[in-house]
Amino acid sequence: MTITPLHPLVLSDPYLQLPGPGQVHVAWASATRPAASAVLVGDAVAGLTAQDAARAGHGEEIPGVRMIPAHPTRLTRTAEDADSDLPAALRPPREAGIVPREVWRLVARVADLAAGRREPYRVVSVFGPQPDPLEVTGGAGHVWLSDVFTLAPAPAPGAAQRILLTSDHQAEPNTPANLQLAAATLGPLDAVFLAGDMVNRPDRASEWFDGAGGAAFFATMQGRADRADSAGASTWHGAPLLQHVPLFPAIGNHEVQGRRIGQPSIAASFAAPVPRAVAEAELAADAEARAALAASADPTSDPTADPAAQREAWLRDRSFSTTTYEELFTLPSTSPGAGRYYAVTVGEVRLVVLYATRIWRSAVADPDPADRVAASRFQEAADALDEPTRQGQGDFLFDAPIAGSAQHAWLRQELASEAFRAAGVRMVMLHEGPYGIGTNVMPPFTPPVRIEEREQDGALVGIRYEYPGNVLLRDLVPLLEEAEVDLVFSGHSHLFTRFTSPGGVHYVETSNTGNTHGAFHATSGREREVPPAPWRSADHLASGSPGGMEPAWPTAPLEGVPYVASNDHVVFTLLDTGAREVVSYVADVRDPGTTPRELDRFALRPRGTR
Repeated sequence: MTITPLHPLVLSDPYLQLPGPGQVHVAWASATRPAASAVLVGDAVAGLTAQDAARAGHGEEIPGVRMIPAHPTRLTRTAEDADSDLPAALRPPREAGIVPREVWRLVARVADLAAGRREPYRVVSVFGPQPDPLEVTGGAGHVWLSDVFTLAPAPAPGAAQRILLTSDHQAEPNTPANLQLAAATLGPLDAVFLAGDMVNRPDRASEWFDGAGGAAFFATMQGRADRADSAGASTWHGAPLLQHVPLFPAIGNHEVQGRRIGQPSIAASFAAPVPRAVAEAELAADAEARAALAASADPTSDPTADPAAQREAWLRDRSFSTTTYEELFTLPSTSPGAGRYYAVTVGEVRLVVLYATRIWRSAVADPDPADRVAASRFQEAADALDEPTRQGQGDFLFDAPIAGSAQHAWLRQELASEAFRAAGVRMVMLHEGPYGIGTNVMPPFTPPVRIEEREQDGALVGIRYEYPGNVLLRDLVPLLEEAEVDLVFSGHSHLFTRFTSPGGVHYVETSNTGNTHGAFHATSGREREVPPAPWRSADHLASGSPGGMEPAWPTAPLEGVPYVASNDHVVFTLLDTGAREVVSYVADVRDPGTTPRELDRFALRPRGTR
C-alpha cells in the first residue's frame, strides 16, 4: 500500500464533525496558519488541479464546485519535549522542558446539503503569498489539495446506522491493525463512537498527528499510520475513516493533562494533576498571583482582557485541563459540560456521552507512613505532607455523574427527554463503565476519602486514602436501568467483555484495541493487588466485577473464557441499528494473512417492546 504524503505543513487529512440537518463540519490541522483554506464540494472536485483549488481557496468561482472558507484557530496548549517521537532535529533538548508547538485547526461548516446524499469533497490550504505559477503539494510547495473524500449531513432521525465502537488507541502496537481490519471487514460505516483514551498525553501534538511510532491518532484513523503489529508479522496503516464519517468521542483519563506549572516534561505534567480545589486554595493564599491577575485583567491597559478567562487559565495550569481535546473537536455545547459531556441524535441512536474518569496512579501501599517515598492511589509521600500541590490526592475523579453534581442533574433531564425516550436505540458512552473485570475497575470508582494519620501529640505523620462504595453503581446504574437504556459502551481496561443486567441493559467494554491490561476473573487465574492493613481490604476486589455481576459469554468465545484480554489479538465492534444487534470480531495479528472471525453477537430490544 502506497500512502501519499501530506504537505510538510499539513498535519492531518480532513475529519468530519458534528453533522446536523443539511450540514456537517469539516476540520483539519496544519503546522502554521495558511494564507487561505477552504472546503471544496461538488461533482467537479475530482478534476481540480492544485492551481484550481488554490484559486478557489482565494475566492475565485470554479464551475461545479462550491467553496466554503475555513476558519483558522491556533491550539493553545499543544507542545513537545525531549521525549516526543520526532526526528532529532525537531525534538526539543531536555533542558528546554515543555516547548509550545504551533498547531492550527481549520474548520468549516458545510451547509445546504441534501438529506441522505453523500457528496464528494476536498480541502485546500494555501501557504504563503499566492505564487504564479502555483507550486503544488508534495515538496515544499505552497498549495496542499487533499484527496477526494465524501461527506453527508446528519441522517434523518430514525435512520438505520452502522457504527464502529472503539476506544483506548493510545498508539498501541496493534491499533493500526485493528482499524485496518475493522474497515475491511465491516464495509461502509456511518459514524465512529470512541470511548476515550485516543492518545497517551493529550498536550503532546505529535501523539495526535505525526509521531508516536507511526501510530499517531489521526494518522491511524485516516489510513496514514505505519506501524508493525506486536508480533512483527505485518505493517499496518489504519483506515481512512474520519475523512468520510463523523467521530463522536468521550473523554478518558488520557485526554486530561495535569498541572503544567513547574513540571519538567509533558509526561511529568500528565502525572501531576491535582483537584481544582487545591489550585483554588493555592490562588487564595498567593497575594502576588492575585495581584498579577488583577493587573493583567485591567481593561484600562488591555480593553480585550477577560478576567474570568485569565483566572480560569491560571487554575487550569495548576490543576488539570481537557483544553486540547476541546480545541480539536467540534461537539454539542448545549450541556453544562460544554462538550465535555453531551447528547446527540445519530439516526435512530440517541447517544449520551458522559465525562466519567479519574487520574490513574500506582497501587503502592506502604503500611508504615515513614516508608512512603512516593504518592500512589493509596498514600502520599512522607516528604510532601505539608505541600498540597506536591500531593497526588489519590485516584481523584476529574468528573463523574455523581448525585448532586451538574452532570448528574443534566443526565437525569436528558434520560427523561423526548429525544431520548423516542429514540430507537438508547445508548450511553463513557470511559470508565460501572462493570468490568479489568485491572482498572479498582480501586472503587468514588471520591477518595482522605485519612490523616497522627501521633498522640497531633503531629501529622501520614496521609492515606480509602475508597468506600462505588458512585457509578450507586448514582448512575439506577438511572440507566430505569431509563431502559439499550447499550452502555465503555473502555479503559483494554479488554473485551460484556454484561447484561436482569433489566436487559447491555454493558459492553470493547477496548482490546491495541493491547491489553489483563483480565481478573475466576477463569483467568489472576488477581488484582489488594492493599494491606490499615487499609480496608474488603473494599477492594481481587477478581471479578464491581457489583458482583458475571460477564456474559460471547457467542463464539476465544480460548474458552468470557472475555478477550490478549496482546496477540484485536477486537472491534459494530453497532448495526438496522439489524438491531451488536457484533464483535476478533483477529490474531500473529498470522500475516489473518481474517477476523465473529466473536460475539447479541440483539438489542425489539422495536416497540419498551
